Amino acid sequence: MADSDKERVSSFDPMELLAGLEKYGSGVGLHRMARLVEQLTDPAWLSGLDAIKITGSNGKGSVCAMLASIFDHLPVSYGLYTSPHLRHFGERIVVDGRPIPSAPLRSAWHRVQEAVRRYGDSFPDDRFGAFEIFTAMAANHFSDRNVRVVISEAGIGGRYDSTRAIPGRLVGLTSLDLEHTALLGDRLDLIAFDKADLCPDGGTLVAGANLDPEALRRLRGYLEVRRVDLVAIDELCRLLRVEPAPWGQTVDLKIGDRRFEDLRIGLAGAFQGWNAALAMVLAEAWIERHLPEMSRPQIDTALRSGLEKACLAGRFEKVHDNPEVYVDVGHTPQTAEALVEAVSRWVGAPVLVVTGVSSDKNAEELVPILLRCASGVICTRAQHMGSPVERIESIVGNARPELPTWRADTLEQAMELALDEARARGWTILVAGGLFLSIEATEILHGRDPRDLRFF
Repeated sequence: MADSDKERVSSFDPMELLAGLEKYGSGVGLHRMARLVEQLTDPAWLSGLDAIKITGSNGKGSVCAMLASIFDHLPVSYGLYTSPHLRHFGERIVVDGRPIPSAPLRSAWHRVQEAVRRYGDSFPDDRFGAFEIFTAMAANHFSDRNVRVVISEAGIGGRYDSTRAIPGRLVGLTSLDLEHTALLGDRLDLIAFDKADLCPDGGTLVAGANLDPEALRRLRGYLEVRRVDLVAIDELCRLLRVEPAPWGQTVDLKIGDRRFEDLRIGLAGAFQGWNAALAMVLAEAWIERHLPEMSRPQIDTALRSGLEKACLAGRFEKVHDNPEVYVDVGHTPQTAEALVEAVSRWVGAPVLVVTGVSSDKNAEELVPILLRCASGVICTRAQHMGSPVERIESIVGNARPELPTWRADTLEQAMELALDEARARGWTILVAGGLFLSIEATEILHGRDPRDLRFF
């Protein structure tokens, strides 16, 4: 390595550099991404890759976590590409359960930057966005490690998402909600069409449970035109039993003519049973194509072991004992509904909700949903993009004026107050309302300064 290259690597600060990127590139970037990924990966690896790609409004992270845990129990190396990161950028790019180390991260950054520079010399008006850069870094690392399969989470939608540059014939569509309507469309069927375009012609799309029936009907017709096979979890699977358990939950699940009894899932919440079904169907489809030598008992063992060991930071995650503290990074009405349902079944004590919502989110819709499970509420705000506490107080007062309510102008004050009140009253604490709030609260509980967090 030349001295100048050594100096560049040793002074590398990933978040400082990444934070300087434009969020979006110029126009549709599929042509850029295809060229960038081709330049940064081994041609033989890229041509043989059959990724499993996950899109949807909610649940993508859970399904990706379950798939990764299943592949931990299979005789293949896998790459996992997800977003956003919660504490460290390396969480986005994982190989066989290990986040990308600092040195390969630096190497991927510099390789991608050099490829972007060369591209810009030819097309100076065509600019890459941040997620395109991140996706190229992931592809470069996965190619270097020669992973057999990539599990990839879409950023927004599917039609123009950067992950389309990663070859893969299997796509999971977890859920549909009215989100990013300016980009994806203002109807559920239009959003479904956009997300489904992550799947190539001739591929297979597995649609998650409880999708809007009319949107699913229209999606089926759209996919027929594109020669994409649609597998609907609602039609293939039945969730027969859901029981809370210390490890998450135990379910009985029927997939086709096979029944999985006492299936342990490491993630709590009844909706995770349906996410597990989606992950199992996708994993089995990939195994049948690429590991035909595996026996049925071997596959079932990998499925069971993987789901039991699955974990996902920030999703109804228990982060503290005495008193119990749970955090959840969900920030849409749909995730709030699922969270409230999970709390009602999994938490046996009264709940003190610590809440604040990012300034760019619909707090007026989100907060009242969270209050359904609250015996008391502390209104506060995150350091990063937090809405004014007065806004949260006003929403709480309008929605539940009878509810015991406290105000804390900083999250540090809110957590200190919450711990005191919960211990005195025998309550459980739930920190919910957004990603920044929940992750900052976790850092505070662990004695770390939330101002040191660097989000993108």
